[in-house]
Amino acid sequence: MGSSYKTEHYIEIESENNSTDISTGQMTAYHAQHILLAMPPRLVTHSIAFEPALPIDLAKQWQQTPTWMAPHAKYVAVYETPFWREKGLSGSARSGVGPLTEIHDASALYGEGALFGFFGIPTHVRQSVSATGLKAHCRAQLVRLFGEAAAAPTAEYIKDWATDIFTATPADANGDGQHAVAPATMPETGVWQDCLIGSASEWSVAFPGYIAGAIDAATVAVTRLPETIKPR
Repeated sequence: MGSSYKTEHYIEIESENNSTDISTGQMTAYHAQHILLAMPPRLVTHSIAFEPALPIDLAKQWQQTPTWMAPHAKYVAVYETPFWREKGLSGSARSGVGPLTEIHDASALYGEGALFGFFGIPTHVRQSVSATGLKAHCRAQLVRLFGEAAAAPTAEYIKDWATDIFTATPADANGDGQHAVAPATMPETGVWQDCLIGSASEWSVAFPGYIAGAIDAATVAVTRLPETIKPR
């Protein structure tokens, strides 16, 4: 959690965790003339207290913008070799049987092999099954697709963004995983009008939610900075 205070001469930002040790729980204050919000709009409204408050319409718009990765989860299985290639298989698959709906070869150029897949089951279903159980279902699905060698990964991981406090909020629990329309990037009225710009992927008009969107939104945000504070 953090806070931003707008004064006549500067913006004071208070962060609950400092940059050197995020487990300290101490408050660290920064002074700035402009803020680039490199986090999803919904997470901004959930995690930052603005004083004075943001314009009501803008805050509502940001709060209603889903975070693309918030309802998603991935499974990764690591193997000694990319054995599926020996069978002439690409490692890519679309599946409607099992927890993974989209699977790809995630192997390095040399050495170990890896397969990863996006879960196609909703957040509440994933959270009703243990991590051990989910991994077992994923391995079984990979065996059906790529053969018995898939049953014995050397390591396996699940990353569920729905449980990540730096990605998801309670409002994302029932998200449909669709890309949202980009909201306004900055206030048009009020004291925050000329000193606050959204620069995360969800603010990209062209590629909301994607990595390309993060680059696009950040590039646009920097071009909108006042000339007096742009990098030279």
